[in-house]
Amino acid sequence: MAGFVLDQAGVRALVAVAFAVAALVVLARVIFAAPVLATGESEGGATGCGGAAHGGDHESDAAHLLMCAVMLVMVLFPTRVHTHALHGVLLAMTLVFTLLLGDRLVRWYRDAYPRAGQRAAAIVYHLVAAAVMLFTMAGHSAVGHSADPGPAAVFAALFLVDAVVVLVSVRSGRARWWVAHPVAPAAGRGLPVAVLPHLIMDLGMAYMLLA
Repeated sequence: MAGFVLDQAGVRALVAVAFAVAALVVLARVIFAAPVLATGESEGGATGCGGAAHGGDHESDAAHLLMCAVMLVMVLFPTRVHTHALHGVLLAMTLVFTLLLGDRLVRWYRDAYPRAGQRAAAIVYHLVAAAVMLFTMAGHSAVGHSADPGPAAVFAALFLVDAVVVLVSVRSGRARWWVAHPVAPAAGRGLPVAVLPHLIMDLGMAYMLLA
C-alpha cells in the first residue's frame, strides 16, 4: 500500500492541492472573521456558528494552518524530509496544543470564555491529529519504517469515520456541536465551504497514515 501511494505522483499532487485549499479556506477565515467580544458576540452583533460569526477562533485556525503546512511538507517531500526535525516539530506542536487545551479547559470550568467548551473541542481535534502523527513518526528511521502498521491503519479508519460523521452531521443540520470549526447547516444541496478544512484534514490524515 505504501509503495503504491508513494509511487503515484498524481495522487500525491492531488492531496497536496487539497491541503493547500484547506489552508486557504482557514486563512480566509482568519482574515475575515469578526473578532469575539467579551459577551461572546461577534463585532456585528451576531452569534452562533455561521461564517464570520463562528467566533474567529484564531488559535484553532493557526493550529489547522500548522497541521496543513506539516502535511504538505510530508506529502511533497516524503523521502527528503528530515525525520528527526519532523519529529521535533510534531512534538513541539503536541506540547503547545496540550498547554492551549489546558488553558481552554480552565476557562471552560470557570465559565470565563465565550463558547469555551466548543473551542476546547477544536483544540482536542488538532491535538489528537498531531499526537497520532507523532506516534506514527516514532517508527520511522533512516532506513524506513519499523513500527507495526496496525495502529496506523486503526487511526486512519477513525479519521475516515470522523469524516463521514461530520459530513452526515453537516447535511442533517447537526454540525454545530461536532465540527472542530463549527459551521451553519447546509441549506439545500451543496456543502458549506467552512467544513472543507475539517474534511480535508480527516481524509489527508487517513492518506498519510496509510502511506
